[in-house]
Amino acid sequence: MTDNELTIGEVARRTGLTERTLRYYEELGLVTPGRDSGSRRRYDSAALDRLYRVRLLRDLGTPLAEVDPAAGDLASLTRRHLAELDARLAVLARQRERVRAVEDRLLSGNAPADSALLDLLAGLAGAEQVPTRRITLLVYRDLVGAHTWLVEVFGFAPGGLTYDESGRVVHGEVHVGDGVIWLHREAPEHRLLSPLATGGALTASLAVAVDDVDAHHERVAATGASVDYPPVDQPYGFREYSARDLEGHLWSFQTPISSTPQGDTDE
Repeated sequence: MTDNELTIGEVARRTGLTERTLRYYEELGLVTPGRDSGSRRRYDSAALDRLYRVRLLRDLGTPLAEVDPAAGDLASLTRRHLAELDARLAVLARQRERVRAVEDRLLSGNAPADSALLDLLAGLAGAEQVPTRRITLLVYRDLVGAHTWLVEVFGFAPGGLTYDESGRVVHGEVHVGDGVIWLHREAPEHRLLSPLATGGALTASLAVAVDDVDAHHERVAATGASVDYPPVDQPYGFREYSARDLEGHLWSFQTPISSTPQGDTDE
């Protein structure tokens, strides 16, 4: 077995699928792992690619009898998967807002009628419009430079860059956890300016939750980025540090104090 081949047990543990399910997919011809000299199943990158396609198509609602892991390119499938996840998040966001509204009414002593309470808690559709997704917009003078910097220094996931007809970048995106940051060009007509144009003056900053604030600080500081202050425990229950990006936007990275690593306690 080579380093990049996995046993059926390893695939089951790492994917959450049962070995029975994996064998069933094999019986249907959907996934065809190789065999070693002892006739034991071995999953290489090609087999894992097919397994991912099978699971993705199933998650998108494709009946098992119609699943064809060889049909369509993977990029199209992942785009469909992302659209499906966004739709689910929107439904959950609407349901959460209704439940939160019920809680507010209950805490204020203004309980809704029983029928309304049941409808809200069941997450049934209503006529009211509620926010479903948070998008943060930041203004940069150099959109390409900002996009690269945020990905390489802060470790954000890259989104796309949009070009106009002249080939100029007019929009960019980076993904941060469950949110997205839109990188907007300077637009004086809308009073949208980079901190570079204001001498560093800010009217807002951003906070991002990370798993390990000290480790994230080490990564960012090692790049030479401007750190306003190192990780420190704050009275509001978070350990955080703040840093500036390449055009002066202020970012705070934080971890709940109860979740921060305590170090090795073994003696």
